[in-house]
Amino acid sequence: MSGWVRGWILYDAECRMCRDMMRRFERTFASRGFAFASLQLELKPGERPNEMRVRTADGRNFGGANAVLFLAGFVWWGRPLGWFAKLPGAKKLLRRIYREIAARRTCDNGACLLPEARI
Repeated sequence: MSGWVRGWILYDAECRMCRDMMRRFERTFASRGFAFASLQLELKPGERPNEMRVRTADGRNFGGANAVLFLAGFVWWGRPLGWFAKLPGAKKLLRRIYREIAARRTCDNGACLLPEARI
């Protein structure tokens, strides 16, 4: 980053899938003024994150699907997701999809398995 900060993307640093996504998109969002940071820095001992977060330099906070939609507006290939989200019921669908993926992180692709998903 060139000294200016637009915001921070907070991710689950204990989740391999999350770390892989961070590494994949770090350069893309760093060039747009975002820095990645571990959600664990803000949690109480034993607490587990349930969604990624975006915190902007001007004090706005976004979580989960809303964070993804916010970030999508900064890259040309993410804008169609924002357009889709404007359709009736689309945000509700996107939030549900996000929650399902976050709740069912498995060891597929080496990602973590949250305790509540183990049965």
